[in-house]
Amino acid sequence: MSMDQLKRDYKSKDLQFVSIDGSGNVLTTDQQLFPLTKGTSIKDFHPFFESIEIYFEDHDKHFKLECVHINERIFDIDFLINTDNTAVVIFREGTDFYNRVQVIAQKRNESIISQESLELKNLILKEQEEFKNVFIRNFSHELRNPLTLVSSFSSMLLKTELNLDQQMLVEAVKDQSDKLRDILNDIIDLSILKTNSLSLESAPFALDKLLKRIHLNYTTAIASKEIKISLEVGSTVPKNLIGDKRRFEQIITNFLDNALRHGKGEKLQIIIKENQRRANKTSLRIQVNTNKGIIPDLSNVSSLEEYASLDKGDLEKTTGLSFSIARELAQLMDGKIAIKQNEDGGTSQIADIKLTFPLHHTEIEEKPEDKTVNKIKFSEKVRTIIAENNSVTQMTALKVLVGSGNFDTQVFTDPKQLLHAVENEEHDLILMSSSLSHMDAIELMSLIKEFANDHNKKIPIIAVSTKTLPEELTAYRKAGFKDVVKKPYTDDELLNTIYKRLNIKKFK
Repeated sequence: MSMDQLKRDYKSKDLQFVSIDGSGNVLTTDQQLFPLTKGTSIKDFHPFFESIEIYFEDHDKHFKLECVHINERIFDIDFLINTDNTAVVIFREGTDFYNRVQVIAQKRNESIISQESLELKNLILKEQEEFKNVFIRNFSHELRNPLTLVSSFSSMLLKTELNLDQQMLVEAVKDQSDKLRDILNDIIDLSILKTNSLSLESAPFALDKLLKRIHLNYTTAIASKEIKISLEVGSTVPKNLIGDKRRFEQIITNFLDNALRHGKGEKLQIIIKENQRRANKTSLRIQVNTNKGIIPDLSNVSSLEEYASLDKGDLEKTTGLSFSIARELAQLMDGKIAIKQNEDGGTSQIADIKLTFPLHHTEIEEKPEDKTVNKIKFSEKVRTIIAENNSVTQMTALKVLVGSGNFDTQVFTDPKQLLHAVENEEHDLILMSSSLSHMDAIELMSLIKEFANDHNKKIPIIAVSTKTLPEELTAYRKAGFKDVVKKPYTDDELLNTIYKRLNIKKFK
């Protein structure tokens, strides 16, 4: 192929054509890219061409070399070997192209590294979260059994005749055990909220009745502490709301608990008012004020927006679990939360949340709270199985049931003995731990359904469990348990649950 023909085929300003002989001597050349002189050797131009002779070993061949670096520039080089032992060397400038490719490749590699780094960080965080959740579950399990005994026994002791000193001591024990139980439940709640695994219910509830009940309960509970609690509800606040009643109440009670724990004043104020309303949606402000004490010292924070920019890690260390849980719940309700100092030296805990309300006013019937019925006496005793291999909770359940005078109990720690009993004897009730000799309660329930005689297949089986996560409670009910008593429990809580599930008329 002639030089002129090659130039017509390769039309570009970034090309240079050089004709050489078999020894690398330059025969002809243009000067498009760099100067080469006729009669000089291309080997002297650049060391890359030192072994040029190897391309002449195959005549009438076309060799392509890409991304060749010459004098800080990048070229694609073609060797066209002719039959007369000459060759045409074509230099094609590719510096800009390869630089762009390199940038793209570098960005791609950086993106891959960044993605892999992110995946690694996520994996580490996931493992850390899993470790934390396992620790919390184990911690919860280990603490709930002894706490069950303390809660139940202190409650039972308060119902006996005690002198004044004994009364004060037992009340102190019960008060602290109740606080421990609240802290334990707070830890579990916060763990659920942090993993975004909590979903809110949506049902109508009477807000005015709920607020009055909260006010009454706290006023009664702290009557001996000489702290006054006032309740103020704005005139535009809807009487009924649609949402998660329990979680709404928890925000208020957590504010109150936090104020009682950290505040130093003698007055607490609960204020509920409406910020704004659109259609059937309302923005409500929940505010709990103390007249003395900072929770924590946020004197420079005057708005929800300023609060949002704070380091929440440091804030949680100061405010404790109650406020942290209230904040997470408020966020679930599309809201914000803040703490600010008041001019009187006190503190306001504030939550702005959004809820819906019924367009038409209807009276909402609320179920009355369970009242203790542990004073009731049966004419015949309830034949009860306690399936529990923890000695502490065995003794707790036995004391509670025997103390009521209404139960004839048997304790089983071996699943085989339990199955033999439900197959060959008649009973009226089974209280079953979350596991029995390493056998899970749900697995054991399926065996009871299979082996129990016709009478025992109809009796209520109640789980008494350290497992308190929502999905775990749901699994119990799906498995056929009539109810779940969560450890730690008091004597009243255990008896109320049993009496609710028993056919009491049978034993009167």
